[in-house]
Amino acid sequence: MLSLSLTTSFLIAVIFLTLLFILIDHLRSKKSNKCLEIVDTEGSLLPEPPGPKPWPILGSLHILGRYDVPYKAFADLVKVYDSQVIKLKMGSVPCVVVNGLENIKEVLFVKGPQFDSRPNFTRYHLLFCGNKENSLAFCNWSELQKTRREMLRAHTFPRSFTTRYNQLNDIIGGEMEIMMDRLTSLSGASVHSKPLVLHTCANVFVKYFCSRSFSFEYKPFRKMVENFDKVFFEVNQGYAADFMPFLMPLHQRNMARMANWSHEIRDFVDENIIGDRLRNWKTVIPEEDYVDCLINHVKTNSEPSMTWDMAMFALEDIIGGHSAVGNLLVKILGFLATRPHVQQTAQREIDSVGIADKYVGLENRGFMPYTEAIILEAIRLIASPIVPHVSNQESSIAGYRIEKDTFIFLNNYELNMSEELWTSPKEFMPERFLRDGRLHKPEHFLPFGGGRRSCMGYKMVQYISFATIASLLKNFTILPIDKESYKVPIGNLALPEETFNVRLAQTQKPKSLTWDLDYGIDDEKNGGLTTKASEEVQTSVSRELY
Repeated sequence: MLSLSLTTSFLIAVIFLTLLFILIDHLRSKKSNKCLEIVDTEGSLLPEPPGPKPWPILGSLHILGRYDVPYKAFADLVKVYDSQVIKLKMGSVPCVVVNGLENIKEVLFVKGPQFDSRPNFTRYHLLFCGNKENSLAFCNWSELQKTRREMLRAHTFPRSFTTRYNQLNDIIGGEMEIMMDRLTSLSGASVHSKPLVLHTCANVFVKYFCSRSFSFEYKPFRKMVENFDKVFFEVNQGYAADFMPFLMPLHQRNMARMANWSHEIRDFVDENIIGDRLRNWKTVIPEEDYVDCLINHVKTNSEPSMTWDMAMFALEDIIGGHSAVGNLLVKILGFLATRPHVQQTAQREIDSVGIADKYVGLENRGFMPYTEAIILEAIRLIASPIVPHVSNQESSIAGYRIEKDTFIFLNNYELNMSEELWTSPKEFMPERFLRDGRLHKPEHFLPFGGGRRSCMGYKMVQYISFATIASLLKNFTILPIDKESYKVPIGNLALPEETFNVRLAQTQKPKSLTWDLDYGIDDEKNGGLTTKASEEVQTSVSRELY
């Protein structure tokens, strides 16, 4: 009797299953096409979007694999199929790519409730104790999710000059002062920027949402910050296994590491942030921070019901938002290190306000449109993808039929990089966000999504980023280091740990000078430079280095 090795048996099984899959896929395609022909003839249903014929098993993943940023493939597919909506199959998952501002707005705003679910990736479940519904960002829409967002709203969107807004401003200012002092002690030396920036952002989040803060020397807190950053990096990576779950066993070791990081984060939060606040609760307490809101909701059995475990996931989700802000700030440093002219323009603007403190507070945002424009320009160029949506019912986009459970990729990369929407889109030009000396955000700029699934933390991003960049440029000039690469990765917000060492040169304040601020003004249609506006500003600060 012929004896087969284990490897040979495995290969035979794989070949057999592949052939079976091809046959089934062919029969399904034939049946689907026949059905579509009947439906189209009767005019009772809309057509499906055009797109490439999927390969067995891979679907269309091989097409995206040709590009350094997968979203670049979407623009090419638009040209090939002459359609703003493209149908793809990623592994076994039906997907649709949506291009064009009006079509994206249809998904986010016009038909938001029909496209408010999230991908059912296995690793999302693994990251949140086997249930992605524990996550704020990756869960499907529900009454619980609506409640969690409402509980957050008062904290993440504090109205200007209210008590909560002033608290946030004071917290940010305090952390900026600490960071400026630390950087002053390192002036002239090579600075590994990421750990300090992440620690500062984490302390702002923890102090604001939880009324706790920790020194840079406190090792358990530093470990928590590192773990959050590792999780953030992993979540932002694309894996073929997301669309072909049978490959997940290849990622078991990585998944185990992520689970361990998450457990360590939970232990730190429970021991150092929550402490005895939950155990000592006896009656409804004044809600002075986000933790108070969560404890009151759980302890009073409010509807929709939320277990304490769910509440902890919500808290960890929002605290973990500091990783996104920190990684963005490090990328902005990468942009600025090789662009002294951008720094000089911002420094002249900052100096014109005449701030006595070491740090720049939020009350100065309105006087510093160019500094804010630096942040918007960095966000535009990074073009971090909007988290995919999933259709929760049969619907349509741009006149094309969309089946239930279809993944919806919104191509904001093209919105950010189109030559039809921006002049010289590959160039770093903050002035494109200025018009008549004021900050101007064109309607095709949607970095935080929109509608009911919009980013809940985008105000925190804007506030902390502004205060950090303005405070840094008030006190220092950011200089590159020899042989250090400052190429900023696009299409992904996350950065590896070892990223962008810089040198900071401290500034001094001699005689009064008059500066000429030369801003480019944003053309309404193309975002290009059309006119110049000069403004003489009296300042007592020059930008000469020690």
